[in-house]
Order: sequence, then structure tokens, then C-alpha cells
Amino acid sequence: MNKNKHPLITVVIPTYNESETIKETVEHLRAWSDILEIIVADGGSSDGTVQLVGPGVRLIQAPRGRASQMNEGARLASGEILLFLHSDTRLPGNFLKQLEHALSDSGVVGGAFKVKIDHPGLFFYLASLGSNLRAAATGIYFGDQAIFARRDAFHKINGFPLIELMEDWEFSLSMRRVGKTQLLPGPVTTSARRWLIHGKWRTAWLMHKIKTLYLLGASPADLKKMYSDRR
Repeated sequence: MNKNKHPLITVVIPTYNESETIKETVEHLRAWSDILEIIVADGGSSDGTVQLVGPGVRLIQAPRGRASQMNEGARLASGEILLFLHSDTRLPGNFLKQLEHALSDSGVVGGAFKVKIDHPGLFFYLASLGSNLRAAATGIYFGDQAIFARRDAFHKINGFPLIELMEDWEFSLSMRRVGKTQLLPGPVTTSARRWLIHGKWRTAWLMHKIKTLYLLGASPADLKKMYSDRR
């Protein structure tokens, strides 16, 4: 990767009422500010999120919905690589080296990172392990794994599909149709807040239920009615 080509990587952060997380998220990215472009794509927050973004970040507004917000951020990006980061997720210190290694293979069009949930205990260790094993076996990645893609590949597959849920699932499948993808060692660290708010086992059951119903043909709109996401 040539650091003289700026910005090399565009980090797109979709937000909706993320006043509790966005400031720290942006601050942790500033360590790489010389080679990152940061775009926060807000979906109409009412809690002061946009006032907390801070300088050096491009703040845009987009219709609410992760897919539309991420697509709008990608449309305005100038980086060669697009990295989609949830506001409650942190990148590992060596993520640039991991990306450089993966993308040195011209056949790789994108991928994601292994994930670690930021809460102690066997349950969260096993939840992280299960997520990583599933991603490695299927090549299907979810948003809290910091999905990345070459910009040309992203536009070739027309970005994220504009569906209410499972847009990351479908995006993963689309990437595999145009090239290779890789699951990088990471790990990115993501918040356990959803699990803690709604209950560990209830959340685990709901997530597996949604995936199973989707495989059986349930529509993203119907699945969205089952899914509560405070991010």
C-alpha cells in the first residue's frame, strides 16, 4: 500500500443515535488520519450524534437504513478501499498491515475481520468463536466484522442491496461472485451492549432464528420486525 496516495482507505460509519459511541470511534481512527478518509453517514439522529463527530471527518446525511447510509458514504468516497465500520466497533492496531497482506492478491475483492465481543466470560468467548467459525466456513460476513471491499468491486456489484435487514449477508455473496474474499485475523472488538440490553440467550436465539428464517425464504422486511437494534 502506498501511503503517498491519499486517502487510500475510506472508513464509512453509518450512525443513528450514536451519541454514546461516535466520539470514541472517531478518536480511535485518528491514529491513522494520514491515510484514512472518514465519512460518517448519519440517518437522522436526534440525540446529538452529529455534533459529536468532530473535525477532520466528513459528515453526510442519508435516508435512514444501514444499506442506504453505507451506499451514500461509498458514493462520496475517494479511497481505493472501502471499510464499513459500526460505531461501537474498534479496529485492531495492525489492521492496515492485515489489509495490505490480503489485498496484495489482486484477485481478492474484499472481506472482513474476525470479531471479539468486548465483555468477559465464556458465553461471549463462545459467541465470538461461533461467529468467526461461521464466517470462515461460509464466507458470509456481518456488519460488526468491519466489512471491506475494493471500491471498483463495490460499484461493480452495485453496493449494498436496499433491504431492511441482511444486507451484509447479500453483499458478502455478491462479492464472492466477482472475486475472492478473505476473513482476516483481526480481531475487531465490538460492543456487547445488544446482548446485555436484551439478554444473552434471548439475543443469541433471536439471531439464529433470523438467519434460519432468512434461509427458508422469509423477507428482510418481516425479519426486521423481529429485530431490535439500538445502534
